[in-house]
Amino acid sequence: MVIGIVIANVCFNYYIIRKNKATIAEMTDVINPYIESLEEFNLMVTESKMYATNWVYLQNNIDDKKSLDSLHKVRYPALKKKLDKFILTFHEKEKVQGLISDSLVKVFVKFYSLISVEKQIMKTLVTFDDYENPAKKFAGEELIESEVLPRTDSIMKMLNVIIRTNRQSAIQMKSEIEKDSSRMTTMMMLASVGLLVFVLMAISFISYGIREPVLRMKSIIQQLGRGELPKEKIEAKQNVIGDMVSSVNALSESFSQTSTFANEIGKGNLAVQYDKLSDNDLLGNALIHMRNSLREYSENMEQQVKERTHEVIEKGRKLEIAYKEIRDSINYAKRIQESILPGTEMITHVFNNSFIFYKPKDVVCGDFYWFGQQGDEAVIAAIDCTGHGVPGALMTVIGNSLLNQIVTSTGITSPSNILTQLDKKLHETLKQHGNIITNDGMDAAVCRYKLSKNEVTFAGAKRPLYLFKKGELIEIKGDKSPIGSFGHNLHKRFSEHKIAMNKGDTLYMFSDGVQDQFGGDNGKKFMIKQFRELLLDIQTLSMADQAKRIEKEMHEWQRDYEQTDDMLLIGIRF
Repeated sequence: MVIGIVIANVCFNYYIIRKNKATIAEMTDVINPYIESLEEFNLMVTESKMYATNWVYLQNNIDDKKSLDSLHKVRYPALKKKLDKFILTFHEKEKVQGLISDSLVKVFVKFYSLISVEKQIMKTLVTFDDYENPAKKFAGEELIESEVLPRTDSIMKMLNVIIRTNRQSAIQMKSEIEKDSSRMTTMMMLASVGLLVFVLMAISFISYGIREPVLRMKSIIQQLGRGELPKEKIEAKQNVIGDMVSSVNALSESFSQTSTFANEIGKGNLAVQYDKLSDNDLLGNALIHMRNSLREYSENMEQQVKERTHEVIEKGRKLEIAYKEIRDSINYAKRIQESILPGTEMITHVFNNSFIFYKPKDVVCGDFYWFGQQGDEAVIAAIDCTGHGVPGALMTVIGNSLLNQIVTSTGITSPSNILTQLDKKLHETLKQHGNIITNDGMDAAVCRYKLSKNEVTFAGAKRPLYLFKKGELIEIKGDKSPIGSFGHNLHKRFSEHKIAMNKGDTLYMFSDGVQDQFGGDNGKKFMIKQFRELLLDIQTLSMADQAKRIEKEMHEWQRDYEQTDDMLLIGIRF
């Protein structure tokens, strides 16, 4: 009964929904756009009459003349093309719609005749002398009165009939949708009542013959589920529920035997007997197998413990040796990485009022800074490589080597050219053995300082430059393309920003490690907004004190949270 009611309800509702969906689609995609186009056509006919009349009576109205010419050459052909599609659609529909499309074709014919008359007026009255010629002027006025106005009225009447007919069709479709929705609601109500009647009948039957014994069985099973052994037994009747009762009673007895058997095994009595319910008693066979296995396992346990203990000690010794080798290798890698970083005295020789806040997440770091000088120009960069730890450190070695080639060896100091060459050479380096690591790359901020002009030129690859100037912290954004990540466009362009530096101006270059650090009371990220507020707050401090303040703030923010990423921040005051 339930299946029959549900299937009938679903089939009927599916039919109604499909029908309404098709009707709504026709209204949305055909009828309503068609009516809108017809109304636009009706308005265009009115405009045509107005522009033609103004052509004759208003000699200096250049805008209306241009509008009439545009209506003939552009607007009407575009509208007709749109309406032609509807005409083709309606010819495939019912007879009434076919008649409407035929009427629209007649309207087109009449409008073409009207356009011909208007073009005749346009050719008659062209120059100032034409308007001064009484015969031509009278001929134009005669065409307006005898041709344009009557033809326009006739076309608009025909269009109004077509529009009214289509609006009535739309109203009829809407009425059909509402009727179908009402039928669907009625069908759903009848189906719900039928299901309710069936449920009431089922509840009556269940309450009479099933509920009481099932509740008692439920109580016993809940006791067994809590590990308790029930004492009561249920009287089994000669029916399906009675068979279930017998099974529950047998299950309760089996749990009691299992409890006794387990207690004896726990006491070390591995000779205890267990009576199976039948030859196919899976639990009984499993318990007997467990007893036999424990007996065998007990006999061999001491020898196995000795052997396993020796293996554990030997593996622990090997692991300790391997750990020491790895730790020594990483510490040596750290010394190598620190050795390639520019010395502080090199940077302070040019930027004597500066600091570098550098805090790796692991022993080795995926962030690094680079400095070089070519005559009157000094280049400093903050680089954030993909990843951290050993993979990031390998990228820093590659990046440092490439920057040395680009700036120190070839003498390139333009920040945008440095980034372009770094991207190109990194691509060549990573694919030199035929393997392209598509996701490996770097985010970089590069500044060139021209000492003689006291001018800074900046270019960035996904990293900005912060400039504190005249009491305001200004962000100069870098380009969105990274260095590397060769799944993207290989032909990248990086823009440059030139900044004239004055005494007291301060700039900051940094990776995203500070802003991404989790901490605080709620374990949230430090975020760029809080980072900007910190930089504004420390502007009254010297650069050395700024570095101390930043380190203190990050320590207090991080608390017991693990460091999220490598941190690098370079500050320079001019």
